[in-house]
Amino acid sequence: MTNTEPPPAPRGACPTLDNPMHVADGLLARFRPEAGLTPDQVAALAQAAKTYGNGLIEVTARGNLQFRGLSDTSTDAFRRALNQAGIVAQPAPAIETSPIAGNDPKEVADPRSLARKLRAVCDAALAKGPLSPKLSIVLASGGQVLLDGLKADIRLVARSYGWALDVGSTSLGILGEDGVPGAVEAILEALQEMGPKARGEHLDRAAMAGTLNELRPLTEPGARALGMTIGPLSLAAGAPGLRIGLPFGQVRAEQVEELARTMQLYGVSELHPAPERTFVLLGFSARALRDLAPALAAFGYLTRPDVGMAQLSLCSGAERAEGGIIQAAEVAKALYATGTDVVDGSFHLHVSTCAKGCPHAGRPGLVLDEGELRLYRAEGAKPLATLDAAAIEAGVVSLAERIRDNRRSGETTLMVLDRLGHQ
Repeated sequence: MTNTEPPPAPRGACPTLDNPMHVADGLLARFRPEAGLTPDQVAALAQAAKTYGNGLIEVTARGNLQFRGLSDTSTDAFRRALNQAGIVAQPAPAIETSPIAGNDPKEVADPRSLARKLRAVCDAALAKGPLSPKLSIVLASGGQVLLDGLKADIRLVARSYGWALDVGSTSLGILGEDGVPGAVEAILEALQEMGPKARGEHLDRAAMAGTLNELRPLTEPGARALGMTIGPLSLAAGAPGLRIGLPFGQVRAEQVEELARTMQLYGVSELHPAPERTFVLLGFSARALRDLAPALAAFGYLTRPDVGMAQLSLCSGAERAEGGIIQAAEVAKALYATGTDVVDGSFHLHVSTCAKGCPHAGRPGLVLDEGELRLYRAEGAKPLATLDAAAIEAGVVSLAERIRDNRRSGETTLMVLDRLGHQ
C-alpha cells in the first residue's frame, strides 16, 4: 500500500494543541489542562472532539488528553472551541503533580508551592533559549495517585526531610525545598548548553551533582512506589474522590458527554486527567459516591481495578488498513476479550506508525502494522493475523485459537507468538 501520510517527525517531537502531529487517522492534538475541568468544560471537549475530529478521546499513560482525527482545516476551530470554554493547556515544559496534591492526607508533602516556583524557573530559562519539547519535571509527593512510574528528566521525590533529586533516572541526593529551584535552574542551564534536544539522561550526572552546593547524600534510598488505584479516594477533611479508568485509554465523545451529564447529576465539580489513563473526579458529597461509580460503569468506564486489563500494555495509535482505520485500543479490547490465558502479561501491543518513535521500544510483543499483527522488531517473521477494520474481533479470535492450539506446557503467549512467527 502506498503511504500518502507526511513523513514521521523526528524522535523528540511531541504533538501539542498548537502543533498537532500527523498520524494514520488525521492530526493528533495532545495537552494537559492547567486546571480541573467543570462539567460544562467536559461537555465542550466532547462536542469539539465530535465536531472537529473523529470523536475519539484518549488519556495517555502520563495523564495527558489526546484528540484524534483533526484536520488541517479544523484545528484552528478546535482550539477556538476550547478557548471559548475556558480550557487552558499547561505550558511546556511539563511540571507534573498529583491531581489531588494538597488535598491528599496520605501524601508526604504538598508539592503545589514548589511547582509554582519551578514554573517560574522554567519560564526564566525559556526566555534565554529553548529546552527539549519532551522535557519533563515530576514531583512525586506520594499518596493515593502515584507518579513514581512516570519517566522524568528531573524527578523530585518527597521525603520527610526534603526532596530527593533524580536526573535522567540517576539519584543525585537530597535537597531542602528552598534549595530545589536553584538546583533545577542549574540543571536547565546545563541542558541548554548541550542544545535544544538535550535530556536529563545526556548530562554527566556526577559532574552535575558536584555543582549543586546544597545537595546532601541520600542516606535512605527507599523503594519507589508502584501501582494504580481505581475507585474511591479519601481526601482531606473526609471528602470523597473517585478515580475512574478508560479501557485501554480511549473513549468516544458520546461517552464523555454522558460523563459530563453524570457529573452534573451527582454534583461533581471538577475532573482531572491522571496518569495510567485515568480521570479523577472531585467536589461531590459522600452520599453521591455510592451511586456515582455504578452510573459511570454503565457508560463503559472502569470504576474498580481490573487485573486482567492491566496485563495488556499498549502504545496509543492507529493504522491505516485496506478497509479503513484500525485503532490500537480496539485491537487491545478484542485481545482482552479472548481471555487471560492469551492476555498473560508477556507482550506489549505496539503501533508501527508512531510518528515520534516508540517510548516503549524495549518491550517485546506484537506490532499493529497497517492491517496486520506481526512480531515486534522481528525481521523476516511472518504476519500472525490479518485484520479487517470492519471486523477486528474475527481476526483476533482466530489468532487466539492458534495460540491455544499451539501452546506447549509452560509457554507464555509471547513464546508461542515467537514460534508461530518464525515457522
